Amino acid sequence: MSKRLYAILTIAILALLPLMADNQVVMSTRAQSLTSSAEADDTLSWQGYTDQLGLSVPVTMDYDLLQTKHLVTARGDASYPVTPGDIYQLNYLYNGSLVTVPVAVTHSDEVSVANIGSFSRLGKTFDEFRREVEGAVTSRYPYSSPSLSLTATGSFTVRVAGYVTSSQAVDAWGLTRLSDLAWYASDMASTRDVVVTHSDGTSAHYDLYAARLGGDSSQDPCLRAGDTVTFTRRGTTVTIAGSVARPGTYQILEGDGLRSVIDSYAQGLDSFADSSTVRVQRFEDGRYVEHIVSYEDDFALLDGDRIVVETMNTPMGSVTLEGALQSSDTTSSGNTVYGTMSTQYFFRFVPGDTIEDMLVSMSPYFTTFSDLDGCYMTRDGQSRPVSFRNILYGDDPAGDIVLENGDRFTIPFASQVVTVNGAVNNPGTYAYVPGKDVSYYVNLAGGLSSSARGLDKYKLYNSYGEKIDDASPITAETTIEMEVSNFERDLGIAVTSIGLVATILGIVTSVINIASGNT
Repeated sequence: MSKRLYAILTIAILALLPLMADNQVVMSTRAQSLTSSAEADDTLSWQGYTDQLGLSVPVTMDYDLLQTKHLVTARGDASYPVTPGDIYQLNYLYNGSLVTVPVAVTHSDEVSVANIGSFSRLGKTFDEFRREVEGAVTSRYPYSSPSLSLTATGSFTVRVAGYVTSSQAVDAWGLTRLSDLAWYASDMASTRDVVVTHSDGTSAHYDLYAARLGGDSSQDPCLRAGDTVTFTRRGTTVTIAGSVARPGTYQILEGDGLRSVIDSYAQGLDSFADSSTVRVQRFEDGRYVEHIVSYEDDFALLDGDRIVVETMNTPMGSVTLEGALQSSDTTSSGNTVYGTMSTQYFFRFVPGDTIEDMLVSMSPYFTTFSDLDGCYMTRDGQSRPVSFRNILYGDDPAGDIVLENGDRFTIPFASQVVTVNGAVNNPGTYAYVPGKDVSYYVNLAGGLSSSARGLDKYKLYNSYGEKIDDASPITAETTIEMEVSNFERDLGIAVTSIGLVATILGIVTSVINIASGNT
């Protein structure tokens, strides 16, 4: 290969690189959802205990900050119980003097209030206890305006046992709930059956899945001093992925089959699901197998099953947009400058997507140089104008046109110039400046010529050559035509006519003279 030929090829390749880089792809919202749903099959893995319950990592605080947080929370929560370790302050008036009495809550069933009496704390919230004490003070000292306030929250310990990282006593306070102890459970623990045993020997079973993901707050009780929380062994646990509303790992109950897992646990199929193709992967008889079943079949599930709901095999179409568009390639420069090469996009869509759907996705790529009113689409070799501006910002029925594979859309560059002609000294095109009036552009064109009728005598035309109202603002691609004086015009015509007549008479005279001479 000669050096000259090599140089020519190199230059050609370098010139084509920007064009090749600008063949970019944008997907409609539904196409993106379809892609995301299809990709979910390979991204979801087995979830641990706390992830199954949707629990976030607890925030670590120092002791003083934690105590302040507890106090603020307790004062604002009407369900806060009277808790061993609480400190209250009772204020009331006696013989015109303010009496302040500190009140400490112990592990005793009774709380003693000096000069007032003893009150049972069992089963009472602080709000209920406060009303009882203030009522007793008022009965003993009328018009004493009693007030019982919480000044510090108490704490206690509870034990965790069973399928946990280690059996131990952990700190708790009056508003510690059962789910707050989920971090101590191992991945072999059950989310559906957690036992809380109280200090009196009674016990109750709770379903943390129903509490956290089902919204049943009764299944997530506040713990009490002396409680023991036992995490039992998990039962059948499955993972579901693919085209469902809530993929995840779930511990299911006896009798729950494929349909109940999809409908109840995963909250149903999404709009792209292929309900006839559900893959159930499992180890069976010592080997890995995969069953292809239908959503309609209430297929029996085993512990460790992985369920994948397939996405519909919906073909995606493609249309092309080219012209005055911003490149999505951050390495590309100059594409927003008027006069540079066009940018091309391939827009992926799914059946049913419309021009409006396309424009919503493509709107970030339009620039100030995009002539949104001058766009047109080409389908089957036929072109028609389409106003992108009216579709995006108005109510244009063209926006409802359903996209077809192979459609092409062209977005012209908006010319940022104003044309001035007629009775001016230097007719031509001049750079558009927003907000400027006719006089500004006339001055750019060298001012009015001697034949002008005046600065207020002009006509305006839009980019299509259509006359527009003279009071319209000057915009890009406007043409200003300054009118010529009628006198100058008529005088010119008269002079031209007289000259023509004189010329004709001269010719006639010459012919007569020639003819006379010949005779």
